[in-house]
This record gives sequence, structure tokens and C-alpha cells, in this order.
Amino acid sequence: MLTNLIHFIYILSLVCWVGSIVFFSFFTAPVIFTLLDREKAGEVVGVIFPRYYLLGYVCAALTLPALLVSTENLLGAKSILLFVMIAGWFCAGLFVSPKARDLKARIKSAGSAEEKEPLEAQFKTMHSLAVKLNGTVLLAGLGLLWLSATGLKL
Repeated sequence: MLTNLIHFIYILSLVCWVGSIVFFSFFTAPVIFTLLDREKAGEVVGVIFPRYYLLGYVCAALTLPALLVSTENLLGAKSILLFVMIAGWFCAGLFVSPKARDLKARIKSAGSAEEKEPLEAQFKTMHSLAVKLNGTVLLAGLGLLWLSATGLKL
């Protein structure tokens, strides 16, 4: 019974995490940026991001111990993919996103175009890094789901 509960927590957490990435990246963000002007859309997404990353932190906190308890091979493919997900997520959520938010605020408060230009370039770099990290976490999550689904009997 306990083993089934651990497996359930693992699958539920992983599916919620990967599902949130898919839903936000391919549905929510595109709709927001289609319906609102760029600046307002950025503000809305900025409000969503802390909750988006919090969901991932909670899912990581549930998925990691569930996988570690249920696996014999700590350096197996599943563990490596999960560690890639966690590293990418925490890097994006704790470092890249706050830096991008700070740059956005500095761009808004900059007085001249000369001040804004380097800040906008830095923001673009941070945004690009965030997108790459998000994609990496998504691909690792899909791989982990695939490996976890092999051997399941319905």
C-alpha cells in the first residue's frame, strides 16, 4: 500500500509539473501576449511566474524523495533526468527570473534610450536563458515520464 502511494505521488507530481510547463508555454503565455499589448502582457506573466515556479518547487520536493525511495539505481537515467529538471527549474526560478524582473523594473525607471538599450539587451539575454531552461526542463520531464511509463500495466 505504501509503495502504491509513493508511486502515485511520484506520477502525480511529475505530471503536474510537466503539464504546467506545457499549459503555460503553449497555451497561457501565447494567449496573454496575443490579447494584451507587450508591456501589459509582460506584467501579467510576471505576476504568474512566482506561482509557476512555486508549483515546480513543490512538485520537485515531492518527486525527488518518491523517486529516491523507489529506485535502486541513484545514478540511473530517471534520477539524472530528474536532477536536470530540478537544476534547470531552480536556476530559472531563483536566479534568472528575479534578474529579469529586476531588469524590467530598471528599464521602466530608465530616463533615456541610452540607459534603456543595454538593460533591454540584458533582459533579452535573461529571457532567452529562461526559455532554454524551460525547454530543457520540459524535455527532461517528458523523458522521465516516458521512462516511468515503460513497464506500467493498465
